[in-house]
Order: sequence, then structure tokens, then C-alpha cells
Amino acid sequence: MQDRTILVGNDDEAEVRLIRRAFAKTGSLATIQFASDGEQVLAHLKGEPPFANRKLFPFPDLLLLDLRLPRVNGVEVLEEVRAHPLLKRLPVIVLSASDRPKDIALALEAGANSFLTKPSRPRELVSMIRAIQDYWLTWNRTTFVQKPQAPRLRKQG
Repeated sequence: MQDRTILVGNDDEAEVRLIRRAFAKTGSLATIQFASDGEQVLAHLKGEPPFANRKLFPFPDLLLLDLRLPRVNGVEVLEEVRAHPLLKRLPVIVLSASDRPKDIALALEAGANSFLTKPSRPRELVSMIRAIQDYWLTWNRTTFVQKPQAPRLRKQG
């Protein structure tokens, strides 16, 4: 699992700390990267600046996405991902504090592979993160026709 990457789209610093800690407690070997708003998530996925260096910002194998992101919300991110020919197969799990049926329906309609409500207890979050990694990075099989590469910049002069 050490060559796998997970991108987490979440703007809440306290939640980010809890998610980081949960991954650490699972002993995860995956690279975990964070984006604090929907524009950053999309730029990372597309390999656009400042995420153009795919060695530093590899294309993720999994996206954990909060619905309530600034600039571009999680549903809008999902819609753009599913409409993009090179991104549409990316597994996306919505990890939200909400358990409202309306939010669940919106996320699934927009193309989320799964909707999970963040547990309130850190121990439960660790169990959830472990299960996510086991299923989506170990057991689940997915393919990309072509992983998006960073745009090539023309040399000037």
C-alpha cells in the first residue's frame, strides 16, 4: 500500500488533525495529501499549478471528500470529476459530518461511490479509516485508461 495515494478534501483544521491521526494509528503506508477547498481538490486532480509536480503530488488512488468545502463545494467537485474523461473512474468517498438523507442523495446522485458519516469518537474514525483502506486500496479493483498528467509548459526563448 506504500505506493498508493489518498487525497482528502477538508477545510476544517480540527477534522484534518483527527483524520491524520486516524491514518497514523492504522499504520498506513499510503501517502495522505490534503486540500482545503474544492478548487485545490480539482487542481490537484488535474495536475494544475501548484500541484503540477506529480512526484510531489501524485494522482490519488482515492479521494475522501467533505461536502462543505469553500470555493467549490463537494457536490460540485463530484460533478466535475464525473464529467471529466480522465477523472471519472476515480473512487470518491464522501466523508461528511452530515447524515441528512438530502445530503446523502445529492452526493450519490453527483457520483460518489460511497457516503460515510464521520463518527464522533476517534476510535471509531480509526476503524472507519482502516476499513476504507482495506476495501478501496487493497480489495477494490479499478483502472484508469490514462492517469492525468501535469500540463507541459513550453520553454520560452
